[in-house]
Amino acid sequence: MKPENYKSKISPRNKKFAEKIKTLSENYSIIGVVDVSGLPAPQFQRIRSKLHKTARILIVKRNLIDLVLKEIEKKHSGISKLIEKCSGVVGLVFTNDNPFTLYKFVKKNKSSAPAKAGQIAPTNIVVPAGPTGFSPGPIIGELGKFKIVAGINAGKVEIKQDCVVAKEGDTVSSSLAGILSRLGIEPMEVGLNIKGIYEEGILYDRTVLDVDEKEVLNNFKNAASSASALARGIMYPTKELVAEFVGNAAREALVLGVELNYPAAETISKLFVKAQSQMASVSCSLPEEIRPAGLSVSTTAPVVAQENGASNEESTQNEQKKETPEVDAASGLGALF
Repeated sequence: MKPENYKSKISPRNKKFAEKIKTLSENYSIIGVVDVSGLPAPQFQRIRSKLHKTARILIVKRNLIDLVLKEIEKKHSGISKLIEKCSGVVGLVFTNDNPFTLYKFVKKNKSSAPAKAGQIAPTNIVVPAGPTGFSPGPIIGELGKFKIVAGINAGKVEIKQDCVVAKEGDTVSSSLAGILSRLGIEPMEVGLNIKGIYEEGILYDRTVLDVDEKEVLNNFKNAASSASALARGIMYPTKELVAEFVGNAAREALVLGVELNYPAAETISKLFVKAQSQMASVSCSLPEEIRPAGLSVSTTAPVVAQENGASNEESTQNEQKKETPEVDAASGLGALF
């Protein structure tokens, strides 16, 4: 038989699974790859039970996933890219729910665990900078084997900077597992691990699905604040700013009307106050002997000179004015006409 005519044979059991995958891919719009490595059976059954109403999980071999996804590529363009996400003990998850909602649920049902030799790092394993409880000794050399920069501070070993000791997909060695355990770092996650999700030609990586909701909310608030500031700056009317613009325009029109002495229902009372103030100011500038009766400087306007500290000469002049006999104010005004 020629090699090009050879076709791989599928066992009846695998054929049954293949048909099931095809059927589920027709009934659900979203397909994802999940890793269940190290997940205890009881916990897996609990998660599967919680997801039963919104999703289906099918644990199958990688080569079967490879074969079936390539077959349904014609109907679901780009779905074969999920094959690249198949590492470890994997399965497929089918749902019509939002991919981000599914990822959020799965993430909430995870718990941390210490790393064991031979396990695959689910994400980059980072040893953070900071103090440790170790006394100076061989531990510094052991940390150095993993390029962890350490020093001595206050009699204890201190890690100087963050260090990635294993990248996503790397196998954890026994020595690294030991160091991480001694440092109290539990990098492994016990639970379903979503590697990627396919929806209508789009492949969502885990880094895209892992959304910080608080950060997103703050970004929306900042964007809304910036948009509002821009709209104010260019006087662009929006539903939220129209009332503010109208209020500002009304206040500015009122100020302008008073400045121009324009009589209107809204300005007339302020114009009377303005006229009275100007009259008092003019009256106070008149010599005391012709000033209207009952009008004094102290009652009509603040004496700025006294508040700021008048000179001795001005004080003397004021005293001299006080000593000058008062003249009939009415007769003084009469001299103007």
